[in-house]
Amino acid sequence: MGDWQTYRLEGFIPFTPEIYQRLLERINETFWPLHLVAVFIGLLALLLGFRGYGRTALALLAPAWLTSGIIFHLTYYAELNWAAPWFGWGFVAQAAVLLAVAFLAGSISVQRHPPGLSAWGGATVAVVSLLGYPLIAAAIGPGWGHAEAYGLHPDPTAIATLGVLLVLLRGLALWLSLLIPTLWCVIGSLTLIAMDSAGALIPLSAAILIAGLSAYPE
Repeated sequence: MGDWQTYRLEGFIPFTPEIYQRLLERINETFWPLHLVAVFIGLLALLLGFRGYGRTALALLAPAWLTSGIIFHLTYYAELNWAAPWFGWGFVAQAAVLLAVAFLAGSISVQRHPPGLSAWGGATVAVVSLLGYPLIAAAIGPGWGHAEAYGLHPDPTAIATLGVLLVLLRGLALWLSLLIPTLWCVIGSLTLIAMDSAGALIPLSAAILIAGLSAYPE
């Protein structure tokens, strides 16, 4: 048996940071301005959640998981990573979970009067991810051409979804809905750490923050 201490995290990433950045660039060039439409839908889902339209808000989150799963993972990332199809189907499964919670669950409590700390915290995380995440590439990353946006790229999609879910749900429905986005945030951070990327801990930090807020009593 080999010494496990000789293994390094980057050894599990079958591509270089430069190749990954080129993948982001290709996606942005091909699908612009779909980014703007996706971000608008994400903001609309958050607004509807605060106004009490929980089922509609959840249903609006599902397309982002389909597009990021199919476009990013199953189409582009699959060229670089053998695990990408598994990730892609996981994103498709999350879209199904969101729709199932929206249409099959019982009454969904959305707007509390007034919203508590967890709801406002979730909303803040969602807004920062929806509007601020693309700025990361310009501020501390390789530039606008490699910016990641909700609905196309998995990290901002997962983070924004975590925030909106914390506004919308409580109890078992919340924990079931958080599972896949949280798992992806862990995978996303590990991938970025392996590539020594700026902001590598952002997805993991967001997941930890949402988990803490979800346990906060209203």
